[in-house]
Amino acid sequence: MIIGKLSNLIKCKGLNPNLDKAIDYVLSNNLLDLSIGKHEIFGEDIFISRQSYIGKPLEETKAENHQIYLDLQIMLKGTEKFGYADILNATLKEIEPYNPDKDVAKYSCEDEALYVMTESSYAIVYPEDIHRPQVKINDENIEKAVVKIKI
Repeated sequence: MIIGKLSNLIKCKGLNPNLDKAIDYVLSNNLLDLSIGKHEIFGEDIFISRQSYIGKPLEETKAENHQIYLDLQIMLKGTEKFGYADILNATLKEIEPYNPDKDVAKYSCEDEALYVMTESSYAIVYPEDIHRPQVKINDENIEKAVVKIKI
């Protein structure tokens, strides 16, 4: 997992050709202007899920990972906690097997790091990165863009 501020996102170019295209798009468009829902950027290779929600308590969220897509999760407004554990974490237990139609498996994890994501923060999440988004800090509305990038 790579975390940082959007002002430094350009430093992640060169890791993956589709990630490069996504970074170019993100840095040259106002993602808050996108309506809530799915937006294809480069067909199914790169698309954005524009989201608006109030976070949930940690115990009501599930950790997850993906096999086909990287996530580039971008906080547009608000603050939330974002969990991380490596796929080799000994406390990791699969609770929902991988669903290829949704490109997701769900996990419980007793030993994960929790990062605070603030406005203009991002996280690039690879298949080996078990992550837990949408963990509530307060009752504010969260505005987020999740860019799905085919590996």
